[in-house]
Amino acid sequence: MRVLSVSSQVVWGPVGNSAAVPALQSAGHEVLALPSVILSNHPGHGTPAGLRMPAADMAQMLQSLEALGALNGLDAVLTGYFASADQVHEVAALLHRARAAYVLVDPVMGDHGRLYVAEEVAAAIRTQLLPCATCIAPNRFELMLLSGQPVEDQESATAAARSLAIPEVLATSIPAPGGQLATLVVTATDVFTRLIPQRPSVPHGTGDFLSGLYLAARLRLPPHEALEAAMAVLERAIVRSEGTAVLDVAGALHNA
Repeated sequence: MRVLSVSSQVVWGPVGNSAAVPALQSAGHEVLALPSVILSNHPGHGTPAGLRMPAADMAQMLQSLEALGALNGLDAVLTGYFASADQVHEVAALLHRARAAYVLVDPVMGDHGRLYVAEEVAAAIRTQLLPCATCIAPNRFELMLLSGQPVEDQESATAAARSLAIPEVLATSIPAPGGQLATLVVTATDVFTRLIPQRPSVPHGTGDFLSGLYLAARLRLPPHEALEAAMAVLERAIVRSEGTAVLDVAGALHNA
């Protein structure tokens, strides 16, 4: 299927599109990747060099793609990191024009109790992108920020997700008993859960990778099966980052 993915792009230390796009491509989807920023590396590895895509240039690129027919019949749109509220506005306007069948908004705002985007960017994501979303993929902090509710466990995460009135919520990093973290898919009627061990550290970009994996699977599977397929690959990727496993993204998604 054809997917437009709008997020950050880095040369080293895959995050944003650099993590999500390979996950989508490995499942056979055609991906049109539009960068919101282009950086030498993830800031977690040190101060990056790079540039921010001006919103006017982003608008022109989208208009050119539309004129070429490249955005006709989009099956899905994935959004991640935005560097400015104007960028959010341009993508939201496109979503109203393009009418993609499935829109996954990863509301990249912050983590561990702090914002790492400007407040106006967070506000634009909340007011302009969430109303267009088929699914959103917040971490625990972002779910609390969007819902205005505490998230202490799976029950409170479910309540917070449903308060947003979005068809699907893929909620990550939710505290669970026994030193585990829960990843939930919450719909109006169902909750699907996958538990993983809580680790002292995980690679940068796992959230972006999961969004790509989930969307790649969700385009052909129901929510519970998409969650299982995506988490199976993500867990192996995390283990492989510790040097103890071999990762086969395409094979896992094919066999799911």
